[in-house]
Amino acid sequence: MRRLITAGCLIVSLALLVTALGFAKTAEDSWDNLKQLRAGQKIEVVDMHLKSLKGVFVSLSDDAISLRTDEKEVAVEHAKVLRVWAEGQSHRLRNTILGTLIGGGAAALMAAKTRKTAAHEATVVAIGFGGGAAGGAALPTGGWRVVYRRR
Repeated sequence: MRRLITAGCLIVSLALLVTALGFAKTAEDSWDNLKQLRAGQKIEVVDMHLKSLKGVFVSLSDDAISLRTDEKEVAVEHAKVLRVWAEGQSHRLRNTILGTLIGGGAAALMAAKTRKTAAHEATVVAIGFGGGAAGGAALPTGGWRVVYRRR
């Protein structure tokens, strides 16, 4: 029984640590952040006049960022860029794994506290794993994120 409680605590702790590390951010005001963009990735560039350009990333230099809009390829000078948004990658798998770990760990703790039969504990833990996985999969999967912001 103690092993089950210890295992549940360990699983929940590790899941929370991985989640916290996933939310760590870098400084958004660094032009070098734009080096993480991939050619063809959807981006939105907002200039100093609040004009928004949406398209796909083409290239980056120290002086400008280039993107292809519906009409043409556009280069926006570094000095005129206020903000750059990029479409993020899906986090559905990560969210599902974290939900499974957190749900299973929490269910293991609850099952150990109730001190029922082993079959009951196994059922509660299985429900926790399934519920956690479903909850994690239902979380938002990426969306748009700020890659560069002038300060």
